[in-house]
Amino acid sequence: MNIKRIGNTCLFLLSMLLVLSFNSCKHNDLEIDKLNDSFRPAADFVKNNYDLSLFSAAIEKAGLTQKLNGTGPFTILAPSNDAFHIMGINRPSDFDKMNPDTLKFLVERHILDRRLLVRDIPANGIDVRYHTLAGTELFTSVFSGSKPSMIFFNGSYVTRQDVTIANGNLFVLQRVMKSTAKTTVQSWLATHAQYSIFVGALKKFGYWDELATEGSYTVFAPKNEVFEAAGLTEEVMESLNPDRYMRARLFGSYIFRKKHFFISDFYVIAQINNDGGYNRQIEDDTYYMAIGGAAGAYYQNTAYSMEVRTMKNYPYEIVSRVGGNSQIGIDNLTDNGIVQDLQGLLILPEQALKNN
Repeated sequence: MNIKRIGNTCLFLLSMLLVLSFNSCKHNDLEIDKLNDSFRPAADFVKNNYDLSLFSAAIEKAGLTQKLNGTGPFTILAPSNDAFHIMGINRPSDFDKMNPDTLKFLVERHILDRRLLVRDIPANGIDVRYHTLAGTELFTSVFSGSKPSMIFFNGSYVTRQDVTIANGNLFVLQRVMKSTAKTTVQSWLATHAQYSIFVGALKKFGYWDELATEGSYTVFAPKNEVFEAAGLTEEVMESLNPDRYMRARLFGSYIFRKKHFFISDFYVIAQINNDGGYNRQIEDDTYYMAIGGAAGAYYQNTAYSMEVRTMKNYPYEIVSRVGGNSQIGIDNLTDNGIVQDLQGLLILPEQALKNN
């Protein structure tokens, strides 16, 4: 018997046990059960990871399993289970309530028809565009000065980067990206009844028609409950005479023309330029507006604030300060812009009377 060989064999087995023990204690965002899991094709990889089980169910119900296990290459932007919980989707059966075409579009807009790595995204880029399987454009913003890079896809924060799969690459998202095919800001607002008072005001004060044009627009939209809390019911709004008010101050202030703002853009710009705020003068007015973003731990509570000021520079008076932090209400992408839910009113009618 060769004792030396036996000794070497025992040392080898002991070292392997130590490696396996270390790996079993290591915590990852994605639980990898076997060493070769990272070489699985897209649909199989997603299915094998518990934190992506809802996205896996969506892939299967959309009939895309075989395609995503094909040659590719693909980049999978996989929302976590927590991301779907924000939308009220808590179990696979919840997808049965969705129109099949809508569900397929949801999945396909989370898949790029190419392999995209972090290093491929331009450093410190804002709204860099990539093509998805749904035929839509996806907007990517990245701050490269941090390690790892701060990355957002359509405003959704990336919690796990560059996960290698057999036919491409995978990122994990903190929120489901919201996008509606062949929709304008105007048609999106028109089909969401909770914004009907705001829609009526835009029509009455002459801002509605332009929201169907090319854009791009970012619209900050208060829900009906916000107007009603201020005593501005549909009947009260209908009674307003536009000739008595400074239109741009009262309702034009909610519309940002030629601007395409995901809330996360303010975070990225703040890191790049040390100033993430945006200021502008209200059209035909002396009042100014300022907007900026804020985030909770790990960007799980994306929020923004807006304020109206009496003038650009100090000493100005702050007329109003409002904002939004509804995770399901922000970053609603359309073909000609974005709708952001606003949880307050910028200006009350009495603050926009022409004789003020």
